[in-house]
Amino acid sequence: MQNKIQLLEKYFETELYEDFHSLQSDLVIWVDWSDYDDAIVEYIEKCLLTGHLTASIEDQPNDQLLLKVIYDSKEYTHIIVDRDDTIIWLNSILMPDYEIRFCKISDGSDTLAFLPLTREHWHQLETIYTLDKINSHFEAINSDSVFFNKEYDFDEDFFLED
Repeated sequence: MQNKIQLLEKYFETELYEDFHSLQSDLVIWVDWSDYDDAIVEYIEKCLLTGHLTASIEDQPNDQLLLKVIYDSKEYTHIIVDRDDTIIWLNSILMPDYEIRFCKISDGSDTLAFLPLTREHWHQLETIYTLDKINSHFEAINSDSVFFNKEYDFDEDFFLED
């Protein structure tokens, strides 16, 4: 964990997107709006290295897709709705051992970043950097979380040409 904290230190010091974006894919996962839901599980496993987190997608009647996740020798299934729903559901499966948090610096992009860590590591980060600082950068996920499905108010005049 100390290595992961050290990787985050530069970002916490500068709070620059470039420093965050340079974090390795074994620490932060980047999910594109078009990624398959089983790929999200693969990205998380690559970061957490649990050795027992896998996923597959199965076709269901009525053109539905079923995400099947095996974690810690237990099988979980969920009808795929969208990326937001999958991330919320996956986070609930991994708790209390692990927690996924949304990296706010990636908000507004079509590729969003998430930081999966053990609950113990989150507590350690909160102790080192304060809860307020962690919460200002990483949003805890709950059943009402919205990531890819956010609606933004854009200034229409900005997009109009003279």
